[in-house]
Amino acid sequence: MKNKIRISGIIFCFILLITIRRLEVVLFYDPLLAFYKQTKFNHLPVPDFNIIKLILSLIFRYTLNTFLSLLILNLWFNNKNILKLSLYIYIIGFIIFTILYIGSLYTNFGLGYMPTFYIRRILIQPVILLILIPSVYYYKYTKNKSTN
Repeated sequence: MKNKIRISGIIFCFILLITIRRLEVVLFYDPLLAFYKQTKFNHLPVPDFNIIKLILSLIFRYTLNTFLSLLILNLWFNNKNILKLSLYIYIIGFIIFTILYIGSLYTNFGLGYMPTFYIRRILIQPVILLILIPSVYYYKYTKNKSTN
């Protein structure tokens, strides 16, 4: 019964992550969504945007995704050390990628259109979760293999 509740919680959190993605236009300020959906966007001028509003929206979205991702990891692995390490990874990732993203925006996509696109994607999508789940499995596998 306990496993069913954990699995249901994981599924519910994934549904919430999908819902956040589906409602991104309504929930978040991001004028670059429409910009990046255009073909050959790297030859178009960057749209005007409010940097403060964009950053606040980015923080809100990253926080939502991080909270749900950490909840998924906690339900999935039920290990406080993994949860703590994951939180550190999310915080460090946020700091590094936000600095790169803001720097690129202030320099009019100085890093280039595609690097800025992928940095933005890491910040607004639960990409880190998709990296952490197999990483934890690999860690557990190698840990068990070395103790045997």
